[in-house]
Amino acid sequence: MSSPRLRVQFETLFEHYDGQDSGVQLDEITDILCCTRRNARIVLNKMEEEGWIEWHPSPGRGKLSQLNFKRNRADVSENLARRYLEEGKISQALKVLDQDTAKLAKVVENYLGIQHQEGQQVVRLPYYRPLTTLNPQKPLRRSEQHIVHQVFSGLTKLDDHENLVGDLAHTWEMVTPTHWRFYLRPSVRFHNGDILSVDVAMNSIRALRENKLYAHIEDVTSPGHLIIDITLESPDFYLDLLLSESCAKILLSKQDRMENHDVFPVGTGPYKVVQNDDKRLVLQAFDGYFGFRPLIDRVEVWLIDAAHSSMVFPSLSNPIKPQTTPIHDEVKLDPGCTYLLLNRRSGLARTDDWANYFSSRLSSLNLFQRLPQDKIVELGVLPAHGLKPGWYHHSYYGHYVSPPAYRKVRIAFQAQHPMFPTLVKCLETLLKEDKLDVELIGYDDEQPQPHDIDIWVKAMGISNHREDALVGWLFDYGDIEPLSREGDFAYWTNIVQHWRSEADVVFPWRELGTSLAKEMQLIPMFHCWLGVNKDHCGTLQNAKCNALGWFDFSQVWVKPEHLCDTDNNDG
Repeated sequence: MSSPRLRVQFETLFEHYDGQDSGVQLDEITDILCCTRRNARIVLNKMEEEGWIEWHPSPGRGKLSQLNFKRNRADVSENLARRYLEEGKISQALKVLDQDTAKLAKVVENYLGIQHQEGQQVVRLPYYRPLTTLNPQKPLRRSEQHIVHQVFSGLTKLDDHENLVGDLAHTWEMVTPTHWRFYLRPSVRFHNGDILSVDVAMNSIRALRENKLYAHIEDVTSPGHLIIDITLESPDFYLDLLLSESCAKILLSKQDRMENHDVFPVGTGPYKVVQNDDKRLVLQAFDGYFGFRPLIDRVEVWLIDAAHSSMVFPSLSNPIKPQTTPIHDEVKLDPGCTYLLLNRRSGLARTDDWANYFSSRLSSLNLFQRLPQDKIVELGVLPAHGLKPGWYHHSYYGHYVSPPAYRKVRIAFQAQHPMFPTLVKCLETLLKEDKLDVELIGYDDEQPQPHDIDIWVKAMGISNHREDALVGWLFDYGDIEPLSREGDFAYWTNIVQHWRSEADVVFPWRELGTSLAKEMQLIPMFHCWLGVNKDHCGTLQNAKCNALGWFDFSQVWVKPEHLCDTDNNDG
């Protein structure tokens, strides 16, 4: 790749000759570029390789060589900026464009958004970090959950209206509350071409027993062709719903998985992973998908360097963040919240005195007042008073509570997160005002040991707006059990098990949410607004924001721009 220095040298020559093709002597070039004859030849050859100039040397001193310019300054700068953008290096792209964000916007628009390449429809979206853990059996963040739903299938799933529908199972029945039967679709293929067999599906379901959410599965058998029976140790009227969770996706048998299965997973979903590295994640529509083949052929998630990711807005038509908060056609609060998870088992908060201090001092209102205004606007956050919007279960506001002793407080957070580094600095400020030492522990993939941390900064990351989605969060990926007191977690488990054992009952969200706050297990922090930007005509149709802040790639399609213009004129 050409260097910024080569661009500067080209601009020097371009300005000296006013962009006009000229007969020149090599010694003249050496004077302009302040280099030796040998280096001048190297520079001219590199410029010619880049397609910026034509260089026709004449042998012998004193003879004129011909220098022809094939590109102007702007062309070269934009070309170099595009190359930096392909590597996610916005800072370098800005530099070669003389820090002109308007020029950068033009370059970005040529790469991000809706593209048409070799007869395929491609959607390119910017993102701020790699998506390298796509294994449903491992703890997943919000965006990884979304990608998993595009790559894998489960026995059941929730549709766009969050109603339970069939996925790999075309139908199912509850024979008894402890015996469920699922009927698989025939001829389903994995992305590698393997047929999904009943044995592979059963092994995947059996592996779920290691997860507390499915620990009551007693046996998995097959009474006939493409039929799976699941027997349970205790009644469960909602097993079909729980099998729609991200962690319940059907995977290849372990012996058939590649070593880099986490990065390049193989599923049966509408999209397959064809590239996943520190530059981009590329999903290709799977022609062998058992459902409706996606209309978008390829989805590319481009990584933008962290220092400048905040200026890139994940929009299909206007990728540079506007000066004011955009107005969305459909904006909703996320179904969960960012929260502080207290270590009630082995951290400072194992005593009620410390738990009460943290709950009072680190309330959402106290933190919200210290957040930078630009972050509040940029991320669209507002204080949370409960786990879900509209819930009011955390009431530790008001009078000041002093710390029980002067100790070090250890706070863990995901380092690659748009809000957490700012939030933990505010936490640190509040605690240091009370003369406490604070150790901030940022991590990426490998989490610290739970017992070594006093406070965890977490995001719920639940994938739908249903209140019973709290079950998966509580038992699977919320990290509640290892940080809670045994009696407390047993109580919450009993709440869920009682709900499971009865048909057609309302999920006890109020009792569960109230208890989590009352026992000072967690402190709700913030809700954030989620929405898909639909500027201009919005050529991408059906791009509805889901609970994970993305849109379902398999449900969208591109409407020709001239038809969008016609529709807008008619309206």
